[in-house]
Amino acid sequence: MNSAPSLKVVASSKPRGEQPLAEASIGPLDVETMRSYYRWGGHLSTALVRIRSKFDGDLDQCLLYLIFLLAELSEAMPRGPRPPQTFRRRRGLNALSLAEITQIPRETARRKLLALVERGYLVREGDGLFTLGEAYDASQFFDDLKPLLGETVQAEK
Repeated sequence: MNSAPSLKVVASSKPRGEQPLAEASIGPLDVETMRSYYRWGGHLSTALVRIRSKFDGDLDQCLLYLIFLLAELSEAMPRGPRPPQTFRRRRGLNALSLAEITQIPRETARRKLLALVERGYLVREGDGLFTLGEAYDASQFFDDLKPLLGETVQAEK
């Protein structure tokens, strides 16, 4: 009996306070698809290692920073008549909102946000809101992701 290879993912332990994950089977995969997933996984791990190094190994900080990048990109997207950039106020985010978005505990998110401020990745405004800093901009971040994204995302310089 000659069947196509199958990729099966099985949880080895359950996270604290959660039910064990059910066994998930992706089904039969042809060899080319498996090679493609393998290459993509290699690109993913390379990109994560590169990005992780920019955040002192803290992927939660990376996630928080990504929220700011996405907010900045969302603000920059054309959506019809809008006031000129000079008249628009840059909106910030607070620690509670970011904790809810990322599912990181509020106090942990606040501590990580302050660490990002210390490194210049974020700025804390007088009203307590956080905004994107200048130390690591969107084009640098997406340059680090290029091996993973290929030509899908082109950050303009």
